[in-house]
Amino acid sequence: MKRLRLGIAGLGAASRQILSVIHKASGVELAAGADVRTEALEAFAEKHRAAVFDDVADMCRSEAVDAVWIATPNVFHAEHTVMAAEHGKHVITEKPMAVSLEEADRMVTAAACNGVKLLQGHSKVYDPPVRRMREIISSGRLGRVIHIQTMNYNNWLQRPRIASEVDTEKGGGLVYRQGPHQTDIVRCLGGGLVRSVRAVTGRWDPNFDTEGNFAAMLDFEDGAVASMSFNGYGYFDVTELTWDIGEGGYRVERRGGEERLAGPIAAQEKYQLAAKTAPSGDRMHQPFFGLTIVSCERGVIRQSPDGLYLYTQEGREQVPCGPRYGRAAELMELRAGLVEERPVFPDGSWGKATLEVCLAMLRSSKEQREIRLEHQAPCPF
Repeated sequence: MKRLRLGIAGLGAASRQILSVIHKASGVELAAGADVRTEALEAFAEKHRAAVFDDVADMCRSEAVDAVWIATPNVFHAEHTVMAAEHGKHVITEKPMAVSLEEADRMVTAAACNGVKLLQGHSKVYDPPVRRMREIISSGRLGRVIHIQTMNYNNWLQRPRIASEVDTEKGGGLVYRQGPHQTDIVRCLGGGLVRSVRAVTGRWDPNFDTEGNFAAMLDFEDGAVASMSFNGYGYFDVTELTWDIGEGGYRVERRGGEERLAGPIAAQEKYQLAAKTAPSGDRMHQPFFGLTIVSCERGVIRQSPDGLYLYTQEGREQVPCGPRYGRAAELMELRAGLVEERPVFPDGSWGKATLEVCLAMLRSSKEQREIRLEHQAPCPF
């Protein structure tokens, strides 16, 4: 195929992560951007020399766009995905895929009925360490997976947040916004098919009426189990356990003594702060989304700064990982799927299954019971 012409719906923080690496995706061309904010459109047009639209629908109708990356607020993911699909555009959507399973169904159906590809974006499944762990597990070298443990501590709830980001009803809070990352990791490593979930979520910051921590136990169909825990209140950072390397693959500088936030901030203030964020100049390592340890019948796997550590009867072995492409990985997967005429991964069914786990976590905590799942999808590799 010729170049894949991309339009980005929503020019906020997520779009900046995409725009900074789009050059890494061969055969992809930035064609357009859409947002309701005039200042965002003007800045985008000036910097990228691409078409701008103040309505996502108009961009979806444009014949100059082949695919749309949905980076709008979570409550609009379903609406904008269906809109793009009905205009024949392939879709990449940010996590969480949607706010409800009904919305996810609409998205999957729209893509199938219109013959376009739907790719779940912003997934840790794209991270080379997660992929390499899965490859080792699938090889059978270490036997079956027994237990997957993943944990994260950071200041998620102490970063500047607008009201919708901390409104659970609108897809905000830690479970909706960070739960998909951990869930994708453990589902990929465990094969995808989670049987049930038991979880407890917490709202322990009096200034934010949303989830700031959770602990969950996932029971897989084949007998494996995964434990996920996350604390986003900011008193401790998991990078103290990961060689000071954070989610972006850079060494982080931990600070202390900052005044704690008293609540969400205005949208305009958030956009101004995000625009000033600059990447680290430090050498890039592999990305760490917390600490993940996989126990198998004949060994254990965990991440190292630039690859993996395997622990077996013979001792510790270091295994390299492939190169990382950041947010360009989604674009590379979509274009490869089109060129090779094959399904993409993670697709809409995978995104729905991950959303089902996150919704089950919230429900399990509220009802204080185990929740059985019905819409899980297997990992294809």
